[in-house]
Amino acid sequence: MNFRITTTMVILSRPRIFLAALLIPSLAASVINVRMQTDLGGIDIELLDTVAPLTVANFLNYVNDGDYESTFFHRSVPGFVVQGGGFIFNASDGDFFSGGASHIPTDPPIVNEFNLSNLRGTIAMAKVDGDPDSATSEWFFNLDDNSGNLDSQNGGFTVFARVLGSGMEVVDAIAALPRCVDVAPFPQLCSTFTEVPFAGSGAGALNNDTLININHIGTDNDGDGAIDDLEDAAPNTGDGNSDTILDSTQQHVASFPGDTGEYVIVESQPASPLESLDVLGKTFALVNTDAAGVLVDREFANGYFGFKIINTIPGDNTVLISLPSGSLPDAYFNFGPTPEELNPHWYDFAFDGVTGAEFNDNVITLHFVDGLRGDTDLLQDGIITAARGGPASIVGDGDGVSDQVEDGAPNNGDGNNDGIPDKQQRNVASLVDAVNGGYLTVEVGADFLLQNLQVTDGSNILFQSGSSSDLSGLNFTHGFLGFEVKNMVPGSDIEVKIYLPDNEKPVKFFKFGPTPDNQADHLYEFDFNGETGAEFSGNEVTLHFVDGKRGDSDLTANGIIADPGTPAIEAGNSGASGGGGGGCSLGVHRAGSESAGGWLLLAICISLLRIYRRLYQLDKWQSIRTRS
Repeated sequence: MNFRITTTMVILSRPRIFLAALLIPSLAASVINVRMQTDLGGIDIELLDTVAPLTVANFLNYVNDGDYESTFFHRSVPGFVVQGGGFIFNASDGDFFSGGASHIPTDPPIVNEFNLSNLRGTIAMAKVDGDPDSATSEWFFNLDDNSGNLDSQNGGFTVFARVLGSGMEVVDAIAALPRCVDVAPFPQLCSTFTEVPFAGSGAGALNNDTLININHIGTDNDGDGAIDDLEDAAPNTGDGNSDTILDSTQQHVASFPGDTGEYVIVESQPASPLESLDVLGKTFALVNTDAAGVLVDREFANGYFGFKIINTIPGDNTVLISLPSGSLPDAYFNFGPTPEELNPHWYDFAFDGVTGAEFNDNVITLHFVDGLRGDTDLLQDGIITAARGGPASIVGDGDGVSDQVEDGAPNNGDGNNDGIPDKQQRNVASLVDAVNGGYLTVEVGADFLLQNLQVTDGSNILFQSGSSSDLSGLNFTHGFLGFEVKNMVPGSDIEVKIYLPDNEKPVKFFKFGPTPDNQADHLYEFDFNGETGAEFSGNEVTLHFVDGKRGDSDLTANGIIADPGTPAIEAGNSGASGGGGGGCSLGVHRAGSESAGGWLLLAICISLLRIYRRLYQLDKWQSIRTRS
């Protein structure tokens, strides 16, 4: 298949990129290594100047002039090539389908220097069909062994570089994306670039923000993964962490411009330096979808990034993330596997006393332990491969419940009746229960944050819990409610109020999780003992928590209360809460195997309620969010 340099126009989203002079390495060297920073990760490249000196010099001229920055990958052919180096988006010229992209300025064509075969992982120049000496700026990654085709065609396609290390994983990720021809609703939408890859699928994904960009190319002489000329442009004349040493000369310090254009500084311990810093574009989150909804109401103003820590020490390995002044994130989210879930997923990297993120204004301390949560290989191998992700701030009220759902709460969306719509308050959330379709409202003090609200019917918990005589004669009409309270002083106490429908009078509250005297997850009554537990007044439940003690399911004094639990109502005084079934109950007290049979009956009853709900109350249900 021939490559053609076209002059037709496409779209492209153009991220904020910072141009700086790049010193072209001497061609006297046997090899020259550069790093290509793309939206989906960094690609380390070895330039082969001894076999293609004119082609390497030509490529570096474009790099030095900044011509490749903000360009995008405009062609992807599965099993064959991924091509770039040609087109750039110009916002003033319109969007993707109105010609908002143009070819970059080109230098004179170069003489063909075919000497090496087009094997997988090599990079070669594109050129005009029938003219061996026509290559200018465009190049392509060989996805497979293309030597049988490209070595003999048009004088042979000049290989001038090869991908190093794990860089082909990034190239393969780009090649795996859907292309315009695959997702466009009408063929004419792809008449310009049929094979441009997109982050996403469907007509809604064909826009300026879903193309895969090349953000920067340059050398990385200190080996941390941050490109030297970007580090040299950091604050304090290239000394982003103000230690009087240039960041570009220290492997344990990496500085780079984030999405806002302001600099982010990553600093590990000197004895455990950084490697393979990946600065990622906004399309990273689009490719790695948030199936569980943990990123709802979150903004990643400083972008996404990942890195490695080598020569790790046993126990705590800390990394400082310094954000621009004024950045005040409250959470750090990772995408990757965890010991509990080996499939890559988004999760809140909250500090659990061993691993996770702690916040002090615009400075984040990340705690890693080799092989534990946060280390994506989950192996004790002396290397921590920090999961890709980034710091996030709340947008909206941040509780994870949509405005539409909260607007349906009692009192015209003011479930706690304080005169302010719940959707406008970070400390109040109203959501639909998972059994009857009625509303529950959760409230904490105005200085605290409610997050990660979730509700399930509890059938999985009931099956795990076995028999319990404590539950006889009780009705569970709302399922199990989970939430987190953040922004607490570690070790402090707090009250959480839960408002049930007016006609319901809860008498007990049960929680599922570990307690100080039983580290295994189990169901237990959260009765008030003078310090922690539940108190009742009409349709209201007041939960008393102490950070790290009974009731806080992470049992860690970390400024976060984690609570999955459920209110219980006497079976004879339940009151139907929202149309359709009054919930399941356990009758008289039973012991031994008979009590276990009662539990089975309750679980079956809940399952029937779930079917009933789906058939007759679909309009009342919100999507159930699960926390990773």
